[in-house]
Parts: sequence; C-alpha cells; structure tokens
Amino acid sequence: KSGQASISTLLSLTDEANQLVTGVREHSERIEALLGEPLKDKRILEVGPGQLLKRARIFGVDNDVVGIDLDEVPGGGVAGFIGVWRANGPLRAIKTLARRVLGMDRHFLRSLYSILPQARQASVDFVRCDATRTGFADAEFDVTVSNSVLEHIPDPEALAQEMIRITRTGGVFSHIVHLYTSDTGAHDPRSYLTDRPELPYWCHLRPVHQHLSVPNCYLNGWRMTDWVSLVERLLPDATVENIPQQPSPVIARELAQLRQAGELPDYSDAELTTDCLIISWRKP
Repeated sequence: KSGQASISTLLSLTDEANQLVTGVREHSERIEALLGEPLKDKRILEVGPGQLLKRARIFGVDNDVVGIDLDEVPGGGVAGFIGVWRANGPLRAIKTLARRVLGMDRHFLRSLYSILPQARQASVDFVRCDATRTGFADAEFDVTVSNSVLEHIPDPEALAQEMIRITRTGGVFSHIVHLYTSDTGAHDPRSYLTDRPELPYWCHLRPVHQHLSVPNCYLNGWRMTDWVSLVERLLPDATVENIPQQPSPVIARELAQLRQAGELPDYSDAELTTDCLIISWRKP
C-alpha cells in the first residue's frame, strides 16, 4: 500500500533485529571476559547510539545505559521532528520523517521486542553532547562502547582520552571500528550490493576510480596502523581484533586481479580485507 514499507524492506528489518541481538550478545561476551564477571547491573556509556537507540536497548536489558551523540534523538510528534530539523538539519529530519511515515522504525522495534521482550523496559537515557567533552564525572562508567562510530570522529585520540577518563578502574573500553581501507570503508551504500558494476572494488583508495565513490558521511580516513598506534600510546595491553569481511569468492578474485595489476602496493591484504577492528581494554 502507498505510505507503507515494502514486504522485502520489512523482512530486512526483521533480519537486522536478529543480527543486532546476536552482535550485541557477542560484544557483551567480549566485555565479560575482560570484566571477569557478567555484564549485569553495570553503568554503560554508548557513543553514537543512533536515533532508535538500537544497541543501547539491548545492553539496557540488564544494565543502566546512557547514549551520547551530537545528533538529536527525536521524541514523538511534531516537536520531535522540529528538534531533529534544528539539531541535525533538514536532510536528516526528512529521512526521520520518511522512516516514521513508512512504519520502518515501528516495525524494527516490534521485531526487536518479539526477539527480546525485556528490551521494552530497558534502562536507556540519551544525552546530546560532544563525545570528546562529555561533562561526565571521572570514573562514572563501568563500560564504554561504540559500534562503527570512531571512524566518523575528527579526533579519535581525544575521544579515547575522554572514554579513559570516565571509565572506572577495572572497567572496560570496547569499541568497534569500521576500517576505512575495507572495501565498504567509504560508506558508499552501493558497496554493500552484490551487483555493483558501476562501483569498482576499493575504488575510494584507487586514484583513477576515487571520483566514483560517494561517501554518505564524514570519515577520518584512519588506517589500521593509525588505530594500532593510538592503542599503543593510550591503551597499554589492549587487544585489537581483526574481523575480516564476510568470505567471498568475489572479494578474493577482485583482490587477486588488483594485485596482478600492481594496484594499491602501499596497502596490505590484511587492511584491505579486514571489515572492522574491535579494540578492547580493561582499565588498570
């Protein structure tokens, strides 16, 4: 019907909810391994939770979660829409309105609550602030987390220092970074498609093809060595886990052809095929 999301879109939102719950559970297990105890009754800060506070709702089932972002998280009605317009600009506001009119936000939350009913009563607050200057007290949180956020921050080192400051002794810093040098690292939505003849692989890194890549957001362009260097400077004994892109014969073939042509000699296979880095650290 007109004004409603398509069946395929609704099914994809259901899949997203399932994948999100699985992903947060896996992330929680990593945090628990560092904490040495269950992730329960903790105070958690999530950087960049998104307008629906999706991951925060899952973490908030057993914990007290605060989400922070420079973007506005809309409330209901016209006032919420106006707030997003003023804080985030007309484009974000129009996208927010479109999702609501099509019922996409409602369907996603319905799917999430069917998988995890406790998420309806999750303890989640939102604060609009700069993640490099949060205003929270020293050692206020047991855990700080983010997922595909740090690559959008102009000064990741300042953010890391702020997270260290507000994390208690024995608390955990656990942040997932979408690596810029991955094939999807430019955040061009077309790079996630299976059929993409107009978008060469890793085109954002290849000078002759860079004009074809259209990022949909700001990216700091940090490479794997930049993140490792930050960890070595600020997070002694932290682990940096490489999560490869989903195995694909297409990716393997394209990388082999790229190497045969002598392209991107300054990039290792590891940084081209790593999808994200998980940086995990327990504050001594």
